[in-house]
Amino acid sequence: MGLVIIKECEPESVGEVMVTNNAVTPLLLIDGEEIIGAKQNRIINKSVLIPAKTTMKVLVSCTERGRWEYKNDLKEEFSCSEYFANSDTRRAKANIHEVHRCQDIVWDSIDELESRRDYHSKTSAMNDNYKNLNHNHEEYMIHFPLLNKQIGLIAIINDEVRGIEIFNSHEIYSQCHEKLIRSYIIDSFDDKNSKNTININEIEGILNNISESVFMKEKVRGLGESIKFSNNYGSGSALIYDDEIVHMPYFKDLHY
Repeated sequence: MGLVIIKECEPESVGEVMVTNNAVTPLLLIDGEEIIGAKQNRIINKSVLIPAKTTMKVLVSCTERGRWEYKNDLKEEFSCSEYFANSDTRRAKANIHEVHRCQDIVWDSIDELESRRDYHSKTSAMNDNYKNLNHNHEEYMIHFPLLNKQIGLIAIINDEVRGIEIFNSHEIYSQCHEKLIRSYIIDSFDDKNSKNTININEIEGILNNISESVFMKEKVRGLGESIKFSNNYGSGSALIYDDEIVHMPYFKDLHY
């Protein structure tokens, strides 16, 4: 409908894109959400709420290191991807205090993903790695239907909490549900020792510990305020607008 237009900046920059919100309501771009096309695919560095009728720069990270050119079959504008950054990439990014400096972390994580999957995209594109495993993912997706009034998820792999996602409403979460599930599936696909148990005590411990975190306000582009926090379990962030959490991703630290 032309309500959202995302293009390269002028001059072009790997770490920023220009977003135009032509709608009469704010536009939410979500942490780890991928946009594809233009000169290379990117992910949103952290959740941002763009005011109505506004054009502004948004911080991003590249997820396609081997391309920096427009392709004949790709428009100069970005389009919405079917995927989010895989959960390990988002976890690594969450540990970076200065969000504009996470590009190398993202590239390293995608390299690790390709190594684990034993698949190498011609342009080191995270999107290609998802497509390579897409037929396998469908077998798992049928076990994770969207629930009535669901506003988030707790991802548990091999009896261990990996991440938590909380949204303001069911309407917002429902648009991200499948993408978020896939972002954990792709990182757990080679886990041969997976279990089917859920440690309720661990979940309660993590949720209770969030309130005891160290909180730090971050500079925010757009509406609301951004809070980054960490505790004994892991790290997370929250986009807050009108005293309500719009989106809160949280990732447990993994110790291999």
